[in-house]
Amino acid sequence: MTSKVLIAGQEGMVGSSIHRLLKKKNFNIINCKRKDLDFTNQSSVEKWFKKHKPNIVINAAGKVGGILDNKSFQSDYIYINSMIGLNIINSSIKFNVKKLINLGSACIYPKKTNQPIKENALLSSPLEETNEGYALAKILSLKYSQHLKKKYKKEFISLMPANLYGEGDNFDLKSSHVLPALVKKFTMAKIKNSPFVEVWGSGKVKREFLNVEDLSSAIYFLIMKRTDHDFINIGGGEHYSIKNIANLIKKITKYNGKIIFNRKYPDGVKRRQLDSKIIKSMGWKPKIKLEIGLQKYCQYYLNEVFPKETR
Repeated sequence: MTSKVLIAGQEGMVGSSIHRLLKKKNFNIINCKRKDLDFTNQSSVEKWFKKHKPNIVINAAGKVGGILDNKSFQSDYIYINSMIGLNIINSSIKFNVKKLINLGSACIYPKKTNQPIKENALLSSPLEETNEGYALAKILSLKYSQHLKKKYKKEFISLMPANLYGEGDNFDLKSSHVLPALVKKFTMAKIKNSPFVEVWGSGKVKREFLNVEDLSSAIYFLIMKRTDHDFINIGGGEHYSIKNIANLIKKITKYNGKIIFNRKYPDGVKRRQLDSKIIKSMGWKPKIKLEIGLQKYCQYYLNEVFPKETR
């Protein structure tokens, strides 16, 4: 019998990428769009699971956003992401899902910890304040999944990816992450011949980035392979300062103006780089180098997203 797959959040950047890959691999993906099911509603989620009976569940649903949006709407990030995660995981155990892959984030780790960050750093010290709400919700889902896995001997696993980017990303400057914000700012500045581009923060903080297609390949890898690990880091392997990223995007977009760093905006943690030795020891590694990925990403924004924004 062909496994039936639920991709929660299949219209988002991560979910749509997974959907494209698994479709190529001939998986039976159950159609479940945002309008069809409110994952924050426990009763609705249980009814859906009872009716469709998925064998594999991938939780890529949730409220996501950049540093300012996270800081401004902490309570929303806690409530929405906690409800989504707990409802999906709870229904997965209740309706005997064979394999669950629950997606978290590198921001679950403490503000101050050794770098690169190993999985055992979780809950070892306080979180970074600006995204505490999102991190707490993701930790709650991770821990619920972990305890159910231990109790019922289930194939439930949580993945903690580095900062993601790729096709389907959110380019709204009010709520986007750093990469889409920078790509949009530099592209617009090039088109309008603006004298400068403002980058939020000092530019000194360092981040690791992962192309969403690499994350999807890791998810497929773990669907096909059994592991005893409860949660695993998925990193891109390249670690850059925001200043270096800004200059790289400036080069790709061929923008000739100045870069101004606005220190009135928060930086977040000074450095975040994941230790991905566990997944690599299992046989997976990222394939898309950041500079190559960013070139395609800039072209994607210019050719596909920008025309829709200017209609």
